[in-house]
Amino acid sequence: MMFPRYLMIMLCLLLVGCRANDDSISMFISNTHSAAKARIDPLPAQFEFIADEFVMTDSRVPFVRPYPKQMDTAETSNKSCWQPNLQREFMALESYSLDTLTMKGVLGDRKQLWALIYTPEGQLMKIKEGHYLGLNHGQVQRVGSRSIDIDEILPDGAGCWLKRTTHLALSQQ
Repeated sequence: MMFPRYLMIMLCLLLVGCRANDDSISMFISNTHSAAKARIDPLPAQFEFIADEFVMTDSRVPFVRPYPKQMDTAETSNKSCWQPNLQREFMALESYSLDTLTMKGVLGDRKQLWALIYTPEGQLMKIKEGHYLGLNHGQVQRVGSRSIDIDEILPDGAGCWLKRTTHLALSQQ
């Protein structure tokens, strides 16, 4: 019967060693809250915005994008520089920028080559020498097996026009 006696002694020692804490939890919480200090930096002073009063000094409305000054047709016809024919009928590919068009191939023989052009909408169109494309009145000068040579015309701002040659290369994609 030695075993139950040792078991009883061990149980008593265990109960004596595990005495519960006499402090109440609410007292611990109140002490912790009173000892805690908030460390908040003060807010910077708020910027005071003072708006200027709007005074209209010109007849142009400031909230509408200005249009470039249009020159009279009589004024441009008196110019001694080259003028394009803007009275001609515009073609479908003139509504696209050149960087949005891709050349996908060439059709034809030695007499006449046609270039195949894809539009951004995925439409396939064919063009030949003399046709127009691009936003800058570009006229096709030569259709080659690898590229198209295009003469674009740009306004110089003084009523005259400048020519610029660009190329649209065959796309490998």
